[in-house]
Amino acid sequence: MCRSHRAGVLAIVLVVLLVTPALAEDERPWWALSTSFNYSVGDYGTGKDTTFIYVPFTLGVTPLERLTVSLTVPYIRQTSQTVVFTGGGVAVRRNQKNQLNTPTQSNVTQTEDGLGDLLLKASFIVLPEQTLAPEIAPYLKIKFPTADESRGLGTGEFDETLGVDLSKRLFDRWFGYVSVAYTAQHLRLERGGRLCGPAAAVGLCVHRREHRDRARAG
Repeated sequence: MCRSHRAGVLAIVLVVLLVTPALAEDERPWWALSTSFNYSVGDYGTGKDTTFIYVPFTLGVTPLERLTVSLTVPYIRQTSQTVVFTGGGVAVRRNQKNQLNTPTQSNVTQTEDGLGDLLLKASFIVLPEQTLAPEIAPYLKIKFPTADESRGLGTGEFDETLGVDLSKRLFDRWFGYVSVAYTAQHLRLERGGRLCGPAAAVGLCVHRREHRDRARAG
């Protein structure tokens, strides 16, 4: 059985590190390894703040000129198990939320850390960047239930995301990125059945891309 669910969340997210390999200015690398440090805090509708540290490690490969496939292995540290990362953000675990302010509260308020659910993403550039138009790349992303659900590090379910990334060179080595996505997210209920529903997201960032000049053949 599947029931629809929507929940509003409030969080502060700070990205402080992004690492990408150096490349020639107009060259798309065959592979790239990236990471970031994400810190967020909020009550997510539970009435009790949860602090997240989320550090994703992503390996991306470009086997074809316009096709990129990436695998993300995230490290998660969180101060409660009343909420959980999904393929589309953060969702409330209702059964754990109901234990707040009860004699069993300590079961869901201890700090846990470890590897989160794996994310596999495939994107394809349908429109390369033009003078006035941005690069447009639709993508499909699947979250695999590889994390320890009992510790609140994963949902124990697959999530599927459809989205589109837009990017545009702003000036010199600075690029602007916009991502719009829709996620079918799932949560398992302790009494059987599943809690599922959509999640929409819009993101914006600016990134400076470094490069090295390629050595010329003699």
